[in-house]
Amino acid sequence: MRFDYYEPATLDEAYGILGRDGDGAAPLAGGTDLLLQIRRRQRAYRSVVNLKRIGLNGVGFDPEQGLRFGALTTFRALETSPVVREHYPSLAEAAEVVAGVQVRNLATVGGNLGNGSPSADSVPPLVALGAMATVGGPRGTRTLPVEACFAGPGTTVLAEDELFTALQVPSPAPRSGNAYQRFTPRSAMDIAVVSVGAYVALDESGRCTTCRIALGAVSPVPLRATRAEEVLLGEQPSEALFREAGRLASEAARPITDIRGGADYRRTLTGVLVQRMVSLAVQRARRNGRSTG
Repeated sequence: MRFDYYEPATLDEAYGILGRDGDGAAPLAGGTDLLLQIRRRQRAYRSVVNLKRIGLNGVGFDPEQGLRFGALTTFRALETSPVVREHYPSLAEAAEVVAGVQVRNLATVGGNLGNGSPSADSVPPLVALGAMATVGGPRGTRTLPVEACFAGPGTTVLAEDELFTALQVPSPAPRSGNAYQRFTPRSAMDIAVVSVGAYVALDESGRCTTCRIALGAVSPVPLRATRAEEVLLGEQPSEALFREAGRLASEAARPITDIRGGADYRRTLTGVLVQRMVSLAVQRARRNGRSTG
């Protein structure tokens, strides 16, 4: 397979090449998925646009503004960041299950989003945390919630000459916790059959003021389990409420049957993982409440 190769030094250069070649151009972030597609001849490209010289990486944290990192930040950088591990453990938990260390040193969060995969590990925790994505293009920049970035399996809302450039995650509330878990048949080098990210915030009395639950790999696009979230709002969290949240989340799931699992199996797993992750997020919120009280 023959294609032209470019290493633009600026975003404007990259936008220009992408706009000129349209869907025949492939942005190269980490390359862990793109290179496999090229080797397997799954898709023909007119050009490959290496984005690594532009500098869309780095992790920064401000207690008021929250976490901000470039779209080319690697999963390994998130996994090992002390700030991420302390304040956003769900992101670290998602990062550390992506393939092996060698892949995590290359694979980027922006590339993970750009693939548009329903099973992308970065997406449920980002959605549950209320993250916003910055999209850049020749017409300027725009921001949108991460859950609004997907149009269908393998498809995002990006125009052909646009790129994800950064992610912004709000600073967690004082009495809050977040958690992520996925289920795979094997422990390594696999993708999620079901994945769940959860975020919970409590008031001084321990009642739930905020709950966000995001599901991966059980619908064409990442899914907020809003009815499951509403069960906990204004309530003292309990095992009975966790079970009910899991039940409602399993009803909201719209999985398919494929070689990795049947639809009914995935619905059952959804309920189990939601129950576990909401419970763990509440445990962390209570612990954080004690440390700030």
